[in-house]
Amino acid sequence: MATKDSAASLESRAPRKRADGLKTIEKILSAAENEMSEHGLANFNLDRVIESSGVARSSVYHHFGGRDAVIAAVETSRTMRSLERGMAEFEAALEHMATGEEAFQLIELGMRVFGSPENRQLRGRRISSLAAAHSASAIREVLSKDQEWGSRQLARLLEKVRDRGLADPVEPLLGLAYAIQSMLVGRILVDISDDPELDKEWEDAAIATLRMALRPTK
Repeated sequence: MATKDSAASLESRAPRKRADGLKTIEKILSAAENEMSEHGLANFNLDRVIESSGVARSSVYHHFGGRDAVIAAVETSRTMRSLERGMAEFEAALEHMATGEEAFQLIELGMRVFGSPENRQLRGRRISSLAAAHSASAIREVLSKDQEWGSRQLARLLEKVRDRGLADPVEPLLGLAYAIQSMLVGRILVDISDDPELDKEWEDAAIATLRMALRPTK
C-alpha cells in the first residue's frame, strides 16, 4: 500500500514540477525579451536578465544552458509572433476575396516577399533555435508550444479557406500546415547558396507545389 501511495505522490508532483518549470521559463523569457528590446543582440547581458527575472542563476543554466540558448528562445518567440501577424493579415484580406485564384495571388506575392533579407535572417534564427533545442530543455518547451499553436492556427485558416469555397486543400489539414512550414523553413538551403537564380527557381517550384496542395478554385 505504501508503494502505491508513493507512486501516486510522484505522479501528482510531476505535473506541478513541470508547471513550476514553465513559470520559471516564462519569467526568464520575459526578462530576456525586455533586455533584447532595450540593449539589442550585441549588448545582450545574461546577468541583467537573471537579476531582472528574479530567477536563480542555477535555474537559468538548468533550463537554457547559457546566454546563446536564452537568445535563441527569445528569437523563437519573436518568429512565431511574426508568423501570427502574417496569418492575421491574410485572414483579414480573405474577407474581401471572391475567388480562390484571387486568394492564391496573395499567397504567391507572400512567397516572393519571403525571400527578403529580413526573412532570410528570420529563417537563419529559426534554424539556430531548432539546433539549440537539442541541448536546451527550455527551448524545446518554447518551440513545442509555439509550433503546436502556430500549426493549429494555420490549419484553422486552411479550413476557413476551404469552407468559403476558395480552395480544396489536401487532407489532413494539420499535416498540410506542418508540411507548408517545413518547406518555408527549408528555404534556408537556398539561402546559403547565395544564388539569385536558384532562389527564383525555388520560388517558382514552391508556388507550384502550394498550388497543387491548396487547389484554389477558379
